[in-house]
Amino acid sequence: MPRFRIHLINSEFESFDESDYPSLDAARQMAIKTATRIAADTIVEGITTTAVAVEIHEGEEMLTRQVVTISVSDLGGVEATAD
Repeated sequence: MPRFRIHLINSEFESFDESDYPSLDAARQMAIKTATRIAADTIVEGITTTAVAVEIHEGEEMLTRQVVTISVSDLGGVEATAD
């Protein structure tokens, strides 16, 4: 089974995980899911736009590089009410 290193980066942190995956696509799916969770947690903290860069390496070779972005925009027109 191939061994891939997933590297996640945003303005707040940098993360590395080296694991065996059956394919590059399986590693990419896991990396994107993780990056999406991290981005969503950032949005919940009140930041309106965030991005997490995803790099996948096999050995020293970078195989893919992508970015997950999430943003929230106020559309206006509705007043918030307290319960």
